[in-house]
Amino acid sequence: MFWVTLALGSALFLGFYDIAKKKALTGNAVLPVLFFVSLTCAVSLFPAFLLGKIPSISVSEHGMLLLKAAIVTSSWAFTFNAVSRLPLSITAPVRASAPVFTIAMAVAFMGERPSGMEWLGIALSLAAYLTMSFASRKETGHFWTNIWILSMFLGTFLGSVSGIYDKFLLQRAHLNPLSIQFYYNIYMACLQGLGVLFLRFWHRDKPNRIRFEFRKVILAVGVLLVIADRFYFLAVHEPDALISVVTVIRRSNVLISFLGGLIFFHEKRSALKYAAMAGILLGLVCFAVK
Repeated sequence: MFWVTLALGSALFLGFYDIAKKKALTGNAVLPVLFFVSLTCAVSLFPAFLLGKIPSISVSEHGMLLLKAAIVTSSWAFTFNAVSRLPLSITAPVRASAPVFTIAMAVAFMGERPSGMEWLGIALSLAAYLTMSFASRKETGHFWTNIWILSMFLGTFLGSVSGIYDKFLLQRAHLNPLSIQFYYNIYMACLQGLGVLFLRFWHRDKPNRIRFEFRKVILAVGVLLVIADRFYFLAVHEPDALISVVTVIRRSNVLISFLGGLIFFHEKRSALKYAAMAGILLGLVCFAVK
């Protein structure tokens, strides 16, 4: 099961990506950061394109990847806005709810039935979010009515939709992992670039609304994401890979992100946060053990 090792590699780099992303977003408008991250991803993969390592794809397949770019851009818009406004020690556990959404979609649309361990994982995750809601009241106000908490959940849901779609692209449409990674990043950079131009025009009399300072850490965000996604796409491409398990393993990055928020951003520590974190990790273990 080499795909499990690949998924663990993706989780490792995704954790560092979350920390760098928080740093890049501090004091910056979200959409320009999104654009430069996607542009960095595309440029990082361009040498492989020049060397002929990226297979060409058909017009219809380009359309599929444009749809993926739209889904991921929407997911990023919600999650990046939440990350820029909330502590990382809160957004990281919420982002780890992806397996719950993935299993729900598998039940609703793919005829799958969760095992007893998976139901236990869902219950532990929900209990952990309830615990986190108590832990975060002093930092965010009421957890379930905070617009940025809801934004994080919505972005996570769209990320799970993208994960299900990835399985279709790789195992049903048989697209090459590198082709997906290269072309969808190009399309994301184009969509986000158009968004930046629109916002600059719309807020031309209020330049502070789209304040942006380019930092080297933005390049690091893009490079870390390329590496994390490379491991991820190779994992999902394996014939015996289970997208629900890959998603669970990948979301174990929450441990690195959570600790990064406490160590690097000096976010508030509390026993309830640690308890919620433990519950989420136990839930991830239940999802992975079938």
